Amino acid sequence: MKPFAFATLCLIALVAPTKAQQISKMFEDADHDFGTVAKAATTEHRFYFTNPFPTPIHVKSVRTSCGCTTPSIVTENVEPGETGCILAVFNTKTHAGARAATVTVTFDKPSFAEVQLHVKGYIRTDVVFKPGEAMFGKVPQGKARTQEILLEYAGKPDWQITHAQCNEPYLQVAVQETSRQSGRINYTLTATLDESAPAGPLQTEVLLHTNDRNVKTVSLRVTADVEAQLSISPNMLSLGEIPTEELPRQIVVVKSKSPFKILGMESALFELDATKLTSDSKSLHALPLVLKLKQGQYTDAEYRDSIRLLTDIAEQPAVELGVIFRVKGGKPEPAKAADTADNGSNKK
Repeated sequence: MKPFAFATLCLIALVAPTKAQQISKMFEDADHDFGTVAKAATTEHRFYFTNPFPTPIHVKSVRTSCGCTTPSIVTENVEPGETGCILAVFNTKTHAGARAATVTVTFDKPSFAEVQLHVKGYIRTDVVFKPGEAMFGKVPQGKARTQEILLEYAGKPDWQITHAQCNEPYLQVAVQETSRQSGRINYTLTATLDESAPAGPLQTEVLLHTNDRNVKTVSLRVTADVEAQLSISPNMLSLGEIPTEELPRQIVVVKSKSPFKILGMESALFELDATKLTSDSKSLHALPLVLKLKQGQYTDAEYRDSIRLLTDIAEQPAVELGVIFRVKGGKPEPAKAADTADNGSNKK
């Protein structure tokens, strides 16, 4: 084998595992415990991951080790800086007792890699939720919503819920017993999502603590999609290596449910051309951004900045656009102070 070809193969062998390792670390979490859940409850978890590469990611397939869990690909192609999702559904209608599964996610771009996700839980048959979850659906940010869930229990005549626990400060659950007869006990659960809920998808659980010594808690799933009044697309620009002179124009779309004005723009690292802003008040702005780096000394490193667009919306006066880039011709990073001190102390 020629030396050049051998060196190329060695380089590929070194680079490929590095990307595979990066892919394995993309997920916010790789393990989820559903806890103790009711029979036929809607029990699922979304595993989110963010693309750290300058090229798109493609999810080829998902598979499971157990029929108690059904995985699916929510986002097959994920652009740089964007977030994707794998959905794992715990099959509470067809299974019971302690269950666990390994979900294997296979990626084939930007390189081949497999990531294993783990779920587990205990499905009890004596508790049923109607409906199977507290599902708020789409909720405008700053608005409160309430959902009622009926809980039916069949078993010990003295069984009771002692209290409800949720770790989210903007979610409260009130518990009221409605009937008790011959070991059949009914409760009404009132879940309230208050005005302080942050924008974005919400998936959480409420733990219902009981006086059952064997299985002390029951988990109720809560989901919502809290919609910000103001949104920007894309919310992240991955520019790669850029020059210090003016960049090609970027188009971002800013929209709201009601007409608004864009009053100005702010950035720590970029000069922004405000002459492109319009004084019109409308619900959708297709904004051309002309970016130019501010003067300064840039090293050969990854930079992250945000561009703030200022609006006349009182509830949400600004929205941020993230920017990731490297500077073309950037100087090597200077030696760290500790290293310089060490080198100086070693001189004779």
